[in-house]
Amino acid sequence: MEQILTPNSGLYARLRVDICPHPPEEFIGCFMAEGFLEPLPDWLTNSPYFGDLGIEMVKRYIGNVLLRVELPNSYESLFIADYAHNLEANHLSLRGLAPLNLGYDYSTGKEVTQAYVNSYIPVTKYKNDHIAPVMQAIRKGQGIVIPAECITLALEQPLL
Repeated sequence: MEQILTPNSGLYARLRVDICPHPPEEFIGCFMAEGFLEPLPDWLTNSPYFGDLGIEMVKRYIGNVLLRVELPNSYESLFIADYAHNLEANHLSLRGLAPLNLGYDYSTGKEVTQAYVNSYIPVTKYKNDHIAPVMQAIRKGQGIVIPAECITLALEQPLL
């Protein structure tokens, strides 16, 4: 937390976007940081497809402290992705079922990662049509993608 909120710091983009087999050209060499559109989205705890798998994964891999990010409308490189592709693969792995029956070859993860990257929609064009929407802040190369001045500790902390 201190590293993120320190002046001249912020959220660091360290996750590769172009790990899928055929990344769109605009995402080659890009890295991202991701987050929720709201503090505790319904799909995280009570998905009609995945139940509470989303919150289970958050607790297992992400943590329990929420940050609030406020960016100006002019901020570029924000996308909405559909995390349902990842949830589908994890649901099959952990619970033995693929609720959306997307038909991926799950053995390598390549089809899932390709579908996830293909689901990216610029935030200005998003029409609320993803099953499990997450925000992606993307930049070329690793580095600070959202400056500390735009980040505060969220007042609502439903995961604590």
